[in-house]
Amino acid sequence: MNTLLQKNLTMTGQQFWHSWPAFGLLVCPILLAATSLTFSYYLSRRHLKEMLVAMQESSYFYGWIDKLPYQGWFERILMFVSVRGMMLFPNAGVRRGFLCAKDVRNFPPRLKHLLTVKNTLDGVVILWTAIVYTFLKLDS
Repeated sequence: MNTLLQKNLTMTGQQFWHSWPAFGLLVCPILLAATSLTFSYYLSRRHLKEMLVAMQESSYFYGWIDKLPYQGWFERILMFVSVRGMMLFPNAGVRRGFLCAKDVRNFPPRLKHLLTVKNTLDGVVILWTAIVYTFLKLDS
């Protein structure tokens, strides 16, 4: 009886993983990650200069505006990731002297909102991937 129950559970699992909902469950993290990368590219091309201007008194970002026109897409995304990381945890940057507290307070709300959207999107990608990974581990 126990082996019959195991066969039924395995059969159901195999049927599920060969269905369209399972395909959607597995493809969604990939699509969300692609969307996140595209959004990072957009922010690095469209709003990075404005972010750097808003943080011009911070020692960490001093001189980055001058280098910006000569950077390729990858370097711009790395610059954006640095700005995003500093704005995600500004207290650590202020304590270490990388960020000016005035720059953090005066950072434009519209740009803060865009960074919040990006952080939320990345959180959803990580959460969804963890859920899919857990389902796959439970099935095997």
